[in-house]
Amino acid sequence: MDTIELRDILISWLVLSVAFMNLFGISLENLLMFLFIIGLSVIIHELAHREVAKRLKFDAKYKAWPMGLILALVTSFAGFLFAAPGAVMISPKYVFHESRERLKEANFKISAAGPGTNIILGAFFAVLALNFAGSLFYFASMINIWLAIFNLIPFPPLDGSKIFSYDVKYWGVMIGIAAALFVLLGSF
Repeated sequence: MDTIELRDILISWLVLSVAFMNLFGISLENLLMFLFIIGLSVIIHELAHREVAKRLKFDAKYKAWPMGLILALVTSFAGFLFAAPGAVMISPKYVFHESRERLKEANFKISAAGPGTNIILGAFFAVLALNFAGSLFYFASMINIWLAIFNLIPFPPLDGSKIFSYDVKYWGVMIGIAAALFVLLGSF
């Protein structure tokens, strides 16, 4: 990871944490809570995309989107949050040597890594929230599940559009699990 990518990740992490704090109440406790949750939710979501891409022999780097970060801050003061902090930019090293099917499968795997990570984290934190009532684990679970559901919306440029176009069954399983976790969390 180069210094520019690290800078973009750190800025995105801090800005989103402040935006979530604004939404839920300005306090040091909320800032610390959201630094933890955003670090484990949004940043790991993006790094999952990046690592899967790298394992599939693609160049991949996280790039912050300044307008998206400003939008996140502004909307948080308005009582809702539109978070589009940036994205992992991917370019294949060997695109001319790969078949169209191989590239489509790679795009699916890279796209599924982000929301898949949020589903796993959401389920993990839900289990912790069941055992530690009133804890930050409930917020961590809800944010991860919400991120998974949002990213699974099947419209470009969201991850869900790429998963849906690759195989609607995979998309259905992922959105079904995320929705079930959302309903489960709403019950406690």
